[in-house]
Amino acid sequence: MTTLAAFLPDRVQTAPPTFDDLYPEAAWDLPVNPALPAPRHPAPPEELTNTGGYRQHYGPYILREVPVPGHAERLAAIDKAFPHALYDLMLLVARDDVLRTHVGDTPDAVLAALLSAAHAFTGFTAHPSTIRRFGLEGARLGIGWNYDPTIDRDNGQWWDKRLHLHLNCWTADACTATQPVPLAAIDDITTRRSLIDPAAHLAHQAMTDALHHIPLPDGCTPLAPDLTRDAALGLPIGLKIHIPGRNFLTTPACRTLLRTLHATADTTHHALHHAFTGHGPRPALWQRPTLLPPAVVRENLATLPWLSPDTLTGLMRLRTILKDVTPAQLRLLAERRWAANRLLTLGGLSYNTAVFTPHPADTAHSNDDWFLVMQFKLVSYIGSSPAVGGAVASVIDRANGPAMTPADQARRTSFQLAFLDHLTAP
Repeated sequence: MTTLAAFLPDRVQTAPPTFDDLYPEAAWDLPVNPALPAPRHPAPPEELTNTGGYRQHYGPYILREVPVPGHAERLAAIDKAFPHALYDLMLLVARDDVLRTHVGDTPDAVLAALLSAAHAFTGFTAHPSTIRRFGLEGARLGIGWNYDPTIDRDNGQWWDKRLHLHLNCWTADACTATQPVPLAAIDDITTRRSLIDPAAHLAHQAMTDALHHIPLPDGCTPLAPDLTRDAALGLPIGLKIHIPGRNFLTTPACRTLLRTLHATADTTHHALHHAFTGHGPRPALWQRPTLLPPAVVRENLATLPWLSPDTLTGLMRLRTILKDVTPAQLRLLAERRWAANRLLTLGGLSYNTAVFTPHPADTAHSNDDWFLVMQFKLVSYIGSSPAVGGAVASVIDRANGPAMTPADQARRTSFQLAFLDHLTAP
């Protein structure tokens, strides 16, 4: 699926439909944070995509490698060069000869190790000694990972296609450093679409339809799309499935749920992409398939028995917005990445999965109010848009956040090593 809107500024147009028309009316009032400040290294390395081995790419940023018994994969704990929070850590499925890119192609024991690490993080950040030591009263958790096969423009999994978890803990001060504003107040289009992708609500509807007849593990309850509820309760944008507590992360049922969600999202995306283009969903580098005529798209969508009338209407609205891109325009976009991020759709199924609780970390340990969240992307260049600090979505500002002092870096390292000791303790 492709789009190129108002590409030539000297051409007068009569208000054609835009991605903004995909937002439900209630979306414009959603509280969002366009610049959640993240600490930064005073002299960060050059940002590079990992096209080789993980040890060569991450080098001194690898703090520890945790073996997975019986498997070649290891969990590499990495101090992110571009942090999301002062207290954060990345866990990478570390293997070079076979890339594990999503939960469906990751061996069960490796996925279990990743989820056990996420569970350990929720316990570690809620422990009284951790809270006292690092000042985590009222802190908020963010645990998530991205999937996006796009290779020709910025996307939520741009720097490394290997499956990796982001373990984030935002202090109360960081959460309240900036105040949310309504989505309608965000004038910059790229920022607005990154906070809440224009197709996020429509994708939630489509996934709800697709999951309607698919059994989920006991205690796992999907929430219907409801932006008013999300705003009132501070829930993140996207598909939300209430899970039976944080301990669910350590169960085989959780791994089954995650694989079911990925497989359903993949088959749904494939069916919709084929309905729109007649082609598969993986375009080549700097290519996008030609769109089918609207009447043909409607006929194709009508053959999908699980699709609800409201979702079909939304998808046809999307068809009126999408435009074909010529080879010449694609070459121009390749030279202007900022324009590609704004105008060109992603090159395949793109989503972020998060483990979320609306409660502070110091009370989350004993609270059963936990969700698995999937945020789907059509044009957004970021992976996660977390719900913290009273916002249902945030853009983490890694460029303008405060530079870490030596004391900050020491606290960060102490937190990371203390968690790794907790994770690997017998």
